[in-house]
Amino acid sequence: MKSIICIALAGMVASASALADDSSAALGAGGIELTKSADIRMAKEDLRISPDAVAIRYEFVNDGKKDIDTLVAFPLPDIDAYEYWGTPVGRMTDDPVNFVGFNVTADGKPIAVKVEQKAMHDGRNVTATVKSVGLPVNVVSGRNYQRFAKLTVAQRQTLKNAGIAEFEDEPGIAKWIVQTRYYWMQHFPAGKTVIIEHSYKPVTGQAFFSQYELRMTPGNKDEYWKKNYCMDARTLSAISARMKERKVSGKNDGMLTAYSTDFVLKTANNWKGGIGRFHLIIDKLKPDNVLSLCWNGVLKKTGPATFESTRENFAPDRDLKFVVLE
Repeated sequence: MKSIICIALAGMVASASALADDSSAALGAGGIELTKSADIRMAKEDLRISPDAVAIRYEFVNDGKKDIDTLVAFPLPDIDAYEYWGTPVGRMTDDPVNFVGFNVTADGKPIAVKVEQKAMHDGRNVTATVKSVGLPVNVVSGRNYQRFAKLTVAQRQTLKNAGIAEFEDEPGIAKWIVQTRYYWMQHFPAGKTVIIEHSYKPVTGQAFFSQYELRMTPGNKDEYWKKNYCMDARTLSAISARMKERKVSGKNDGMLTAYSTDFVLKTANNWKGGIGRFHLIIDKLKPDNVLSLCWNGVLKKTGPATFESTRENFAPDRDLKFVVLE
């Protein structure tokens, strides 16, 4: 019988090492995607994930009688530059292209990946226009948005004429969608196993978690936590106790910091069958942090800050979303 589980860990909640002035949004990346194949199956996937890092190890088997060379891709999450211009996005590197620090190997050897990054607006590819004024396609990561302030009058007019930027408020606002995809051709020998490993830094969101989020009034903002992370009454009661401890100590008026991380898991359905054996490790980083998530299956505590789950013949029907409160 499947069950939706939620974990709330008691104990003294450690203070956050740094708190942002406001909240930041999480962007969900995931694993690699293969061109659909009738012969390539995923025998095993090991996923280790925390608010700071994602590491995945795959074992692919070619059950066919012929070698297969197929396209493999790692799509990064789309970024709506207009939507996130005034809303901070979670931690990203300053590299406008590889803003999650993606790295991949096959059978222990580094893969020379190619990258495709486009600026899209209303279905139009406006990459050439963006680059013509000296801007990177991704103006959201790092401090790349500051480049808008250095645009000349003529460059601003170019973007305005194309309908992909506004300049009513200085220094301007980008209006395109950033689409980034890494890809390469992968060789799968007949009857052999290929091990692909990749890692990256997730774009984890950050927000304050206050007494308001504990009310769970239907239709209010706090329903977000209940619906997305299965925070039931027992979980919220444990969180409330930790918040009271912090308030007594005079720390941030009792508020916690919520780190939300999303992982696109459903892409595991794009090869032959499901996943033969799926092993998940979630690391909440500190023993006293609180972890909450929805998960169909058994999730066991295996260390001071880690929880693990193993599924056989796994065909995920939902993505992985979890929150860590510090």
